[in-house]
Amino acid sequence: MKKIVLTIITTVFYAVGLFAQSTIGTNYDKAKFAPAMRWTCPEIEKYQGLLYSLRNEDYKIYADNVKEKIELVTFKESSSDKFQVTQAILNIENPLFETENLLSHISSWIKSKYKDWGKNIKIKKEDGCLVSSASINIANHSRFMHLNKVYITPSLIIQQVEKGKLFITFMNLIYENIEYIGSDNKPTTYTAKVSEVYPFSSKGGYKITYAKAYVSTYQYFWSFIADLCNELNTNFTKDPKMLIKLHYEYSKDSLILKYGQPAKVITGLSNTLDINNEMYIFEQVGKVVFMGKTIDFEDIMSCEIVDDPQFVPGRTTTGGGGIAFFGIILGGAETTRTADKTIHNYVVDIKIDNLSTPFIRIATGQSEYKATEIASVFEYILRHQQSNKTTGSKKAKVTRRTKR
Repeated sequence: MKKIVLTIITTVFYAVGLFAQSTIGTNYDKAKFAPAMRWTCPEIEKYQGLLYSLRNEDYKIYADNVKEKIELVTFKESSSDKFQVTQAILNIENPLFETENLLSHISSWIKSKYKDWGKNIKIKKEDGCLVSSASINIANHSRFMHLNKVYITPSLIIQQVEKGKLFITFMNLIYENIEYIGSDNKPTTYTAKVSEVYPFSSKGGYKITYAKAYVSTYQYFWSFIADLCNELNTNFTKDPKMLIKLHYEYSKDSLILKYGQPAKVITGLSNTLDINNEMYIFEQVGKVVFMGKTIDFEDIMSCEIVDDPQFVPGRTTTGGGGIAFFGIILGGAETTRTADKTIHNYVVDIKIDNLSTPFIRIATGQSEYKATEIASVFEYILRHQQSNKTTGSKKAKVTRRTKR
């Protein structure tokens, strides 16, 4: 058993970065209709069953039983440090995902369900792994006027080491035993390495306390891995972010194939990849594509920027240590006032000579720059359309209007 564990540990630390990024190499249609991913881990049932079969009402015996079946790990032959290590491989059937998206999903799940781990969680994109550490109350033991709480501070590594395999590693070296005596005394903390306390030393103290911690650590680790496997089988059978990205690239390539390279692309205010949130101007063929609509240059009639501002008056507040008589504050009071402010709400209105799409309204909120950028494009189109029809005609300008 020990030889197997050591081999896996070496793989984790020396394979970092070899499979940091998945090579998707697929198109949107293939990803959309691909079979759902399924996450399996035979070790979960094996080790949870083993821990259950070794149980005993006497935790000292229980811990001894576990010790015989699951050995501690030493990373250097010259070191006396021994770690409690739990490792598992999640096998992925029909793998089709991007590593960064998978780790991001796992990170969000950990932050919502295992908040202690979420405090220190980090995603190392260059290595394709997620790492974290946490302080966990793993066991409590009460006896007459005494209460012992044992904490562990293990590390967690989750890494994709092959396209269809996800490695999970937990490691713990130290117990922190906090002892409370009576109700008025301050707690006393004892820190010891796992290998220095019971069940490894028959002369050591707090045998039941540490025996509970020893067994509970393995139970906790395997419970975490089982929960993660269930989460992925429930909520990550497809990679939604990858599908959005592939659909975006597919839609963009389709437009370019149909109309050629765009002269200009105006992106929306949102950071999400959505071609419907972008405006494509194809000058060579005289087309504007926006929100699934295709507009001919010659059908554009006018463009106007409208601002519908909201005025928020300032507030006056009075406070302090004055004495109030009949509602009047005398002395010691301070009066403060917040400034008036105006919240702009810009909209670009475009009239189209087409019954199917006679009018387009593009809201840019408080971004005057984005409204001006959009309107400038339509001003350019109108100006060039007019110059092509009548030499020397009056050039079109963007009109601006502020609602009162």
